[in-house]
Amino acid sequence: MLEGARMGFRTYKNFSIGRIEQSLRGVQKEFDSINRRLSLHREDLTDEIVDHILEAYRFLNGLMGKGVDLFSLAGLHSLLELNHIVLCGTDMRTRMEYHESVLMARRKYTARIGRIRDWVIRNRERGDPYRTASIFYASALSQPQLFVEGNHRTGNIVLNYLLVSRNEPPYVMEPETAVGYLEISGRIKFSDRTILPGKVALNSVHGRHFARFLRESADAKFMEEEE
Repeated sequence: MLEGARMGFRTYKNFSIGRIEQSLRGVQKEFDSINRRLSLHREDLTDEIVDHILEAYRFLNGLMGKGVDLFSLAGLHSLLELNHIVLCGTDMRTRMEYHESVLMARRKYTARIGRIRDWVIRNRERGDPYRTASIFYASALSQPQLFVEGNHRTGNIVLNYLLVSRNEPPYVMEPETAVGYLEISGRIKFSDRTILPGKVALNSVHGRHFARFLRESADAKFMEEEE
């Protein structure tokens, strides 16, 4: 059980699945127009991708309810499971179809998560929470990436976990903010973090821009508050 997470979830109870779905469906509806405005075009935002993101948030709600810390030794399995859900959903038959990909993702994650976890543990309870969340996101998304696939989607969900654990609202992509989010994410993706996790984000223009973007675009409407 995560003592820090229990202490952190004072304001927010759960992610609002309904409001997140409404926002992502709105992005999906306008995605062709959004994609044409991007420097680097993205894969379509399909029903399956949206459904899997929502499943991942439901899974995360369950973890938060139990006080599970994603960055504890026990919680690291759940963090990887978030990536599996983003890619394959929760249907075990589908998971078996992608068994080799799941094993490959596990090996890559195991080799890379250690330094990122250590940095998060040292820094998540102090300083600007948006800066911490942006550094985690940049560390997962920049080269070499944390996961084989699904780094944007999984990274967004985990950075929101970090924000909410500090009583800050999350960022969920909306039609009005999608171009800005995807453009900055694209630039981060092709940056190199070969020295330390977060080093690039600490010092780079991309990292500073992303922290400011999160601060300006996060919205409490995507959370359900404690009664």
